[in-house]
Amino acid sequence: MKKLITGILLTIVSAVFATNEKPVKSSVKNVTVFLQGAQVYRNAYINLSPGTTELVFENVSPYINPKSIQAGGKGNFIIMEVKHDIKYPEPKQNTGELPKEIVRQIKMLEDTLQEQSFEWDELGDKKFSLNMEKDMILKNKLSRGEGKSDSLPMLIDAMDFFRKKLLDINEQLAKIKREEYKIAQAKNRINMRLAELRAYRDDTEPEEKYEPIHRVIVTVSSEEAVSGSLDINYIVSNAGWSPSYDLRSGSTTAPVQLTYKANVYQNTGEEWNDVKLKLSTNNPNRSNIKPVLPTWYVNYFYQTNNGAQVQVTSKSIMGMPATAYDDMSYDMEFGAKEEAEDKFKKLPQAQSSANYAQMVETMTNVEFDIKLSYSIPSDGTTHLVAVKTSDMPASYYHYLVPKMEKEAFLIAKVTGWEELNLLPGKANIFYEGTYVGETMLNAALLSDTMELALGRDNGITVTRTKLPDKERNKALGNDVEKTVTYELKMKNNKNNTLKLVVEDHIPVSQIEDIKVEMKDKGSAEYNDKTGLLKWNTSISSKENKTLAFTYTITYNKDMPLSMH
Repeated sequence: MKKLITGILLTIVSAVFATNEKPVKSSVKNVTVFLQGAQVYRNAYINLSPGTTELVFENVSPYINPKSIQAGGKGNFIIMEVKHDIKYPEPKQNTGELPKEIVRQIKMLEDTLQEQSFEWDELGDKKFSLNMEKDMILKNKLSRGEGKSDSLPMLIDAMDFFRKKLLDINEQLAKIKREEYKIAQAKNRINMRLAELRAYRDDTEPEEKYEPIHRVIVTVSSEEAVSGSLDINYIVSNAGWSPSYDLRSGSTTAPVQLTYKANVYQNTGEEWNDVKLKLSTNNPNRSNIKPVLPTWYVNYFYQTNNGAQVQVTSKSIMGMPATAYDDMSYDMEFGAKEEAEDKFKKLPQAQSSANYAQMVETMTNVEFDIKLSYSIPSDGTTHLVAVKTSDMPASYYHYLVPKMEKEAFLIAKVTGWEELNLLPGKANIFYEGTYVGETMLNAALLSDTMELALGRDNGITVTRTKLPDKERNKALGNDVEKTVTYELKMKNNKNNTLKLVVEDHIPVSQIEDIKVEMKDKGSAEYNDKTGLLKWNTSISSKENKTLAFTYTITYNKDMPLSMH
């Protein structure tokens, strides 16, 4: 009686908690692509019966992060559990019967092959015998003219015999060769047909790869039959995006247009067909553990007898030597050694200062909603996605270094780029519809003004001329003073006024015996440390402008002067 009651209770419990597995048809609707990784959103319409049901989303990415799975939906049902599951399919088995005609043909072809094998062996034996006979004739002394013959007629008869015999043997060998060729061709055809029939008999279709199927199972419960929709989302690896840019300028009065582009790739095993994309600068793989700032110590350095600098840690703390003090400070920062080793494993890799600056700039999470739908196949190749286009205020000037180049370089000074949340990336530069070159945008290393070189401009001509030097001897010693003057002549061939930045320099002395002094810098800014001269000026349309500077150099006339 007790066993009967237990059985009834188990049956009732099983009936209450029984679940039925139900596959659902789902498709990828939205994807948020991170710099590394992506968040995939799937949607399915469902019809539920009363009770508990396991809704199965099959063929999700094998690169799914099971901890990231979330589920939601609309309808009068309760989501009880969400889990990741891997199903290993069983190979298909052939249960059909083979037609009798196929069996008969296979048997007939196998018998034919056996008969052809016998014929092949017989031809081989005949060929072996004929070759032996031919070899004996050729090795006979009489056939080679070495034997003795009683008369000429007998020799003629012997030679006639040998000739006829060899012709007959060669003719038979040729027939055997043709027969072997026919048999080989027939065997090939039979073997091909036999392979097809055997494949059909053994059901040897192209071998299927029974790879594990990754699934997301959502357990839901409803008290009555209902319809609704179910959404899941999860993080996957093997996907990401990187930025690239186009910088375009149409004229020296127009703003610079920046086109923000994304190179999106994914190799997740899922096809993203006609999906809505969102690009995010967030990185879900980064640690979210708050940092702990350790104690920052300050100390003196003292000079040893051998010149080495040693940190002063020799004062003992509570009788401990310096090494023990160092160990204690280590424990104060990280705790016990065993705990510290675990913490070291969790710490990120050390970064260079440049990388750190970039990381600080990208800590703010920025997302770009892409209005158009895109299809990104799971092929690992990059696909270009347009993000947005922005106009940035720009001012232009022409940069000239007449000593090195006889042409001017057009430079655009761009502002307002800080508000665009730019990530480090390559940028193609276009001016007046022509590709100029490539630069690198790195928001962490740029100032509030970004300068872009837009190429050479032949609308300005420039010459640099050295006027005759003036020399005079010093009253005392062997020193001579030389006065040097350069003239920079420019002409604006364009129809508008242009801003110019012109640079030149004078030599800088590295020894006391040579003295260089600026005499006339004109309107230039002068740096006495580097010798650099810089003019910020303008030139009207069709105007000729001359800039000049003069310096003196005093040196020993008997010593050769080196200027480099």
